[in-house]
Amino acid sequence: MTPPSRSLPLAFDPVRVGRRVVILALCGALGLPPAALGEALASVGAGAAGRVKVQIVEGLPDILDWNFTNSIVSETYAEPAFAFPALPTRYSDQGIRQDRKPPFLIRGTAAVQLPAGEHRLLLRARGAARLKVDGRIVASTPFASLTADGHEEVPATPALLAPGARYLRPGHFETLVSWTNDGQPHEVTLEGLIAHKARRPEPGELSVSVAAAGESFFVLAPSGRSLWPLTEAGWDALESERRDHWRREDRVQRRRLAARDDAYWRSRHEEARAWAEARPPTRSAPASNGESAIDQFLDVRMQARNVRPARVAPDSAFLRRLSLDIRGVPPTPEEIDAFQKDAGPDRRARVIDRMLDDPAWADHWTSYWQDVLAENPGIVKPMLNNTGPFRWWIHDALSDNEPFDRFATDLVMMQGSAYYGGPAGFAIATDNDVPMAQKAQVLAQAFLGMQMQCARCHDAPYHHFKQEDLFHLAAMLKRDVQPVPLTSTIPTNANVIVGRKVKVTLAPGSKVEPRWPLRELTEDALPEGVLRQPADSRERLAALITSPRNERFARVIVNRMWKRFFGWGIVEPVDDWETALPSDPALLDFLAREFMMGGYDLKRAARLILNTRAYQREAKPEGSRETKPEDRMFASQCRRRMTAEQVVDSLFAICGEPFGAEELNMDVDGRRPVQEFNNLGRPERAWQFASLSNERDRPALSMPRAQQICDALTAFGWRESRQSAVTVREESPNVIQPAVLANGLLANGRVVRLSDDHAVTRLCLSAANVEWLVDSVFVRVLSREPTDRERSMFAGLLAPGFDQRRVAVSPGDRRAADAPLRPVSWSNHLNPEATRLKQEMENRARAGDVATPELTADWRERMEDFLWALINSPEFVFVP
Repeated sequence: MTPPSRSLPLAFDPVRVGRRVVILALCGALGLPPAALGEALASVGAGAAGRVKVQIVEGLPDILDWNFTNSIVSETYAEPAFAFPALPTRYSDQGIRQDRKPPFLIRGTAAVQLPAGEHRLLLRARGAARLKVDGRIVASTPFASLTADGHEEVPATPALLAPGARYLRPGHFETLVSWTNDGQPHEVTLEGLIAHKARRPEPGELSVSVAAAGESFFVLAPSGRSLWPLTEAGWDALESERRDHWRREDRVQRRRLAARDDAYWRSRHEEARAWAEARPPTRSAPASNGESAIDQFLDVRMQARNVRPARVAPDSAFLRRLSLDIRGVPPTPEEIDAFQKDAGPDRRARVIDRMLDDPAWADHWTSYWQDVLAENPGIVKPMLNNTGPFRWWIHDALSDNEPFDRFATDLVMMQGSAYYGGPAGFAIATDNDVPMAQKAQVLAQAFLGMQMQCARCHDAPYHHFKQEDLFHLAAMLKRDVQPVPLTSTIPTNANVIVGRKVKVTLAPGSKVEPRWPLRELTEDALPEGVLRQPADSRERLAALITSPRNERFARVIVNRMWKRFFGWGIVEPVDDWETALPSDPALLDFLAREFMMGGYDLKRAARLILNTRAYQREAKPEGSRETKPEDRMFASQCRRRMTAEQVVDSLFAICGEPFGAEELNMDVDGRRPVQEFNNLGRPERAWQFASLSNERDRPALSMPRAQQICDALTAFGWRESRQSAVTVREESPNVIQPAVLANGLLANGRVVRLSDDHAVTRLCLSAANVEWLVDSVFVRVLSREPTDRERSMFAGLLAPGFDQRRVAVSPGDRRAADAPLRPVSWSNHLNPEATRLKQEMENRARAGDVATPELTADWRERMEDFLWALINSPEFVFVP
């Protein structure tokens, strides 16, 4: 894909020369120095000096041609260089992710001044792009082929333009031109066409780089060379910095837009407060003695049953539990040190506040709601009940601490982007004969504690629901009558087969009207002003689910949070209240009222629970035993094993390294429709993984490094496919779990292997004595200092050779990074060479990280044994 280089003499067209002459004349007339020319050119053509003015242009015809008119500049912003690895997210007026209408154009313009002399300009793009200097096209790349049947040849590894340069990525083109520059400012414009024929709207590595004669390439910036060399590390740093930048900017923009609806939601929350205040509580909290109301409710029951509560957990256990419960990872050594130095009486309350303000709150809770809401995106060819990746909207809402009634409403309304992270992705249910019935079932289970799964094909034999009830809800979501297909009805002889317990009262072909069927929860009347579109049955459903008159909603959500923090809910099971009774009705009522009166604020509810003695008690075996509701006292914490995401995220937090997994994308050259191939990006937290399987199970479609992490997640209960909603995963211990940590490729090849970048390697190199090193590793892994016996035992292991452990290493002693293998994608995965290449990738992944040469091999291996022992201790995988 690399066209031959060509030399291009610089030339100006008359219009550009005329503009420059006019600006020079104006500078003279105004008494400005000629140096003002650069700023003037920038103001005319590229916005602020020193920045690239970027425009996103929409309204283009979907043709493989540059000849288009009637386009619209929809967004304008600035970038520091001619590289666009990330784009700002588009949001609706309500702050919900939206799609840009493809195809669209990215145009970057800036006044660029390079030193006089010979330069090389390198244009890279995934598809059609062109580079202009003073209005003249000097380089271009072609339109990409939009067909990919899997039988193509595997392309050769692109030749390097210079030693250490970044390799051209799969699906990209590059054009190299020579430019003899006069040392004056020139207007440079980069244009790239994105997302033709429903392809994914990804800019790829659209960029322009520059190199002076005999020098390396740097990404082009208005000042000439940017801060980012065109190397693997340089581009990765640029991409990371720009993605972080746009995450911050997206959050500001999202909140600004969402604030337009704040007045409406304030009125809804005022109504909820008024409703809660007008309803007498089940039982008032006992007289306060300085304890929280929650503790008072629990104390009354324990005293009545003569139950003695467990002691409050020590600081180290409390802090580790808190961090795992709020953020999904252990506290850092720096956080532990700061907490120990805080001598204030309310230091636990302060650290709770700090952790609730941590952005990782959203990371930890996203995985929970992915299970509960059956978020199930696929990365290749849709299968049963695949959804869009609305995980990004879940994370957005949790990151913004969106009131939970608003969260539920946005989900029910299913607006925004379907394939790029909006709640419209929830509406998708591939290969499902009645998608809205499946969605109604998920919503009822998630927000109302109603298990309606059986009502999909017949009247529920063990619940009070009829099939018609579920289809009424489905019709409300559909905004139309919902026909009952034959495939959603059991055979006519089913009553004989199952002993006459199952009844079918809804005939196939029936057309069910949109109507609220759950009148035992609330009537369908709503106060004036709640519905902004009264005729919209979907909006009515959202309002009825979240109405304060429907007290079940608030009770279900606080009960879910309680179970998350205690291991047991006040009502069990948390997602099926058909016959379940609360262990403490007054406490449940209190929590629900507080939730409503606090504006359905999840963090406020969490703060209320986390600041109790009940939450902060020690974990005892009796707290983990299943009991009758009336015997569930919460006198101690339940012994909880980490979730799968907590295990994996904690392992990588210990080693201080990124996952290093492949991009979750089987169409890496971007040539297939988005409806068939999604790109979930490179995971940074465990919730961002998805199923890597495909219906063909072809080796050429494997992702070896990502698979190692998915295998570890699956061993600890992660569901790679979420075809249905689940609250409680399979938690039974099995032999695979210890095997993953003791013998697995992930633990031994990545987490325990002391590479140059490993955080424990840095501790080993800086340690003044072996006792300090043992203490530091204990704190990093288990969030506590070792006992005297533990310190003595591991110091004895590490003391031999400790003083001689360091090895002087020159740059030539380090093993060079593996050269990239030829790119495999869907377009060539049926070629036998693709399978051979993926097998080589598998071998590299199995070999694990390269051990650091800065430590002697014998001592490093003993240090790795020490780290291995801590990770494999039962203490590591259990929440204290």
